[in-house]
Amino acid sequence: MEDTPPPSPSSDSVHSAGTFTCKIIENGDEPPRSNKKWTRARRCRLQIDTDHLHFDGRSIPASNVEKAVLRIYKSAFFFEYAVFSIQAAGKRYHFGLKYDDFWKGNLPFAVERVHEETPFILFRRSLIVLILVYIFWKVVQH
Repeated sequence: MEDTPPPSPSSDSVHSAGTFTCKIIENGDEPPRSNKKWTRARRCRLQIDTDHLHFDGRSIPASNVEKAVLRIYKSAFFFEYAVFSIQAAGKRYHFGLKYDDFWKGNLPFAVERVHEETPFILFRRSLIVLILVYIFWKVVQH
């Protein structure tokens, strides 16, 4: 019997699995935008494999995902985060998570990727710059 090398991954292949620590908000019509909701959101682990999503002791077949949207934002510190929203069996789930290379690839279901503006991003970044300038000024004074 001849050994054959494993097939090289193609851009069309689906990721085999990904596990993420995230926050979850259930049954919201739209993804929450306020930090208050996310602050009170429950933590969970989301696992996506080739045929199921697993979270909070639930398992949803990938074929049951009716709609999936990944909203991508830039934080004030220039890293990216996302709100991953799915609709399955009449329920909606919103997951707040760190955006990384896993989410750039193909998933076992169709997903719409949307880059959105972070609310008050200019104000947040300006505030960070002012704080850094103030700290630098205090350090230089001594």
